[in-house]
Amino acid sequence: MTDQTTASSDQQQWQVVDEGWGRKAVDFAALAEPTNCREYVTVQHRLGVGAGDRLLDIACGAGLALELAALRGARCAGIDASPRLVAVARDRSPEADLRVGDMNALPWDDDTFDVVTSFRGIWGTTPHAVAEAFRVLSPGGRLGLTVWGHIKVSPGAWALAPFALAPEPKVQNQADMVALGRPGAGEALLAEVGFTDIERIEVPFVFEFSDPEIYARVLSAAPQTEAAQRLFKDDLEDVGYVRNVSRLWAHNPRALDGLSDLLGETTSAGPLTFRQRAVLITAAAAALGDSYCSLAWGKRLSEVSSPGVAAAVIEGGAQGLADDEKALAHWARLVARDPNAITEADVDALRSVGFDDGQIFAITTFVSLRLAFAAVNDALGAKPDGELADAAPEEVRMAVTFGRPPDQKSRKQAD
Repeated sequence: MTDQTTASSDQQQWQVVDEGWGRKAVDFAALAEPTNCREYVTVQHRLGVGAGDRLLDIACGAGLALELAALRGARCAGIDASPRLVAVARDRSPEADLRVGDMNALPWDDDTFDVVTSFRGIWGTTPHAVAEAFRVLSPGGRLGLTVWGHIKVSPGAWALAPFALAPEPKVQNQADMVALGRPGAGEALLAEVGFTDIERIEVPFVFEFSDPEIYARVLSAAPQTEAAQRLFKDDLEDVGYVRNVSRLWAHNPRALDGLSDLLGETTSAGPLTFRQRAVLITAAAAALGDSYCSLAWGKRLSEVSSPGVAAAVIEGGAQGLADDEKALAHWARLVARDPNAITEADVDALRSVGFDDGQIFAITTFVSLRLAFAAVNDALGAKPDGELADAAPEEVRMAVTFGRPPDQKSRKQAD
């Protein structure tokens, strides 16, 4: 067991769940969740869920189990870390008390519920959630948990085989998660928390897919890789929301890591000040017509100069720039628009403000890599985040008249 301080100290960790399960909420709700009906019905029947029971479902997802409990007469509540899944659950069960939150710190008072359920939502990696379930149950209340059984000996194990292709740390984490299913493990945890009259039952059920395409869609609704989760967590820690570019590059975080490493190497080879880099990136992004990086780096440039200077660079001007910065902005625009049109005179313009040939090579490589990053984002539809646009100075926002418009849907979900 872990204490509550440890279990709940990193609230952002549970918020990352939305980027795993919630990113394909519709596919999960419509295609994956219905296969769990046998599990839901069996457990609710075994617990004797009936009229008047106050029932909480932990990790309620899209709320199908809550619908079924309500049909038995229960007054339902649920909690899940994914705002997008909870939104589906609220549509399905508008009378239920449904909340977005952390199952390790349930937002209900002691002795609130008669029944608590969790269907493969509490794992060996989240033991404190069991203690929280005990806390909110009234004396004599009932708890029903389901966990995976012995998957390797199941005739349907082939359907989950792709999860074994994950990186080794992720595979190990999966093993730790399902540890509660081992004989005696779940019973020991429940007894340690204070539960009595514990029994284990088996609930056989069938994965059913109408065709291979549906199977693939169901499988892809599961959480992304640990590397992708790291991207999301870093965003939450850095800016308080998950950026659209992180959602995009979550398809291949290693590629993003490699690109970042290359950018780091070129930065070291041709050392520039932060302001010089901001001028380079902002000018290149604007010349390419990339609104995302123009807003992001226009904002950063405004912080080390002024909003007017940043807006001028976005619009193709040089107001407020030193001679070396003017040369860098001009070079970035040439590389972005037509590198084949660059002449020796253009190279000499960089030399004249103090850059040697090695630095010019590094600067050009840096700009080209930034353009590659922007091109991927633009080609695959990554809109500037609404939060980013709101945070940028008005002069910068007004200067960005090109590219994809900012995403108007705020990713910050209220409870």
